[in-house]
Amino acid sequence: MDFILMTEGDTPVGLTHEHRYRELIEEVLLAERVGFDAFGSSEQHVALGTASVSAPEVLYPYLMALTSRIRFIHLVTLLPTRMNHALRVAERVATEDILSNGRVELGTGRGNTTLALRAFEVDPSENKAQWREGIELIRSAFLNDVFSYVGEHYKIPPRSLVPKPLQGPYPPISAAAGSPSSVETAATMGIGAIMGGLYLGFDLVENMLKLYDKTLAATHHPYPITPRKMVAIAGGMHCAQTTAQARTEAKPLFEMAKLSTDAYERLSKLSQDYAYMGAVKDIDFNDEEYMFERSQGFIVGDPDHCIQHVQRYADMGADALVLRVDSLPHHQLLRSIELFGKYVIPHFKNPRNIVRPADDVLADIRPARPAHEEALRQYHANHTKETAR
Repeated sequence: MDFILMTEGDTPVGLTHEHRYRELIEEVLLAERVGFDAFGSSEQHVALGTASVSAPEVLYPYLMALTSRIRFIHLVTLLPTRMNHALRVAERVATEDILSNGRVELGTGRGNTTLALRAFEVDPSENKAQWREGIELIRSAFLNDVFSYVGEHYKIPPRSLVPKPLQGPYPPISAAAGSPSSVETAATMGIGAIMGGLYLGFDLVENMLKLYDKTLAATHHPYPITPRKMVAIAGGMHCAQTTAQARTEAKPLFEMAKLSTDAYERLSKLSQDYAYMGAVKDIDFNDEEYMFERSQGFIVGDPDHCIQHVQRYADMGADALVLRVDSLPHHQLLRSIELFGKYVIPHFKNPRNIVRPADDVLADIRPARPAHEEALRQYHANHTKETAR
């Protein structure tokens, strides 16, 4: 399983965006040191709280120059045509791929806030079709030299992409998938799916994971596929020395969750493509037990409790977890990243290397002694016979 650190530069009242960005950089550098596989941020425009990263394509190259191992995934690049022309996205990602020595991935989406969609004059009834055409255009530009495209929203004459990406056949591509329909679409297209984010519980996500596998296997794919099942922990991951401490510190994340989903019900009424988001109106964001333990929006606790939560996703067959670590004081975020990297990630990456208590090792040694002693007796008996000959 891969572990992806997600932070959006949520900047508290009274702090500057400059200061928060400096903190964010420190958090990413720590994440690389303690074993996170990738870092990602969303692309949020004119946001009121919860996020300040509007230009990840500018932020990432700076971080790429400061790192050597950690990968970078756009979570997500918005593909409505008024926000990002798909050909420009292909050019930018190819450039990032070169600068990072093949460490970039492209997550995509169509936007989930009325603030941004209205600011860019995006029609919610058209942006899903624009997103899909954008994916097809990007893959064609990456794969074919020369490429062209004719659709409802893009009409590109024969051209050659400059520069070309480093990874072959192209950097991994995925899509935000908050509904079963979106999961099916991603699997049909042979791209990864980033599932979750609605706080509706584990059953929904587990069914999405199964649906993805089933659809992917049943579909013929004309393009090289980049399948991956990613699950978003959208409310937040917070790890502390004790679960009680982690819960107390993480309670402010409920307000972030409410704010970040505030537009969902309105969007559900603007377009049938967003109808599934209306279910968020039934979530009680003040129910602490539900939010922390059953909503599927959080991984909060001491390292052992976090391991239990992650194991649940591993058992479901998730390939990666997108862990939002944000919206809390910087020192708490650093501690959470370090604890998760030191004690949780190794449990799933290198379990044989984790030092066990001496008593546990001795408990395994003692039952193994009789078999070893019997093997010694057999060896000596056979050796005596060979000598006698």
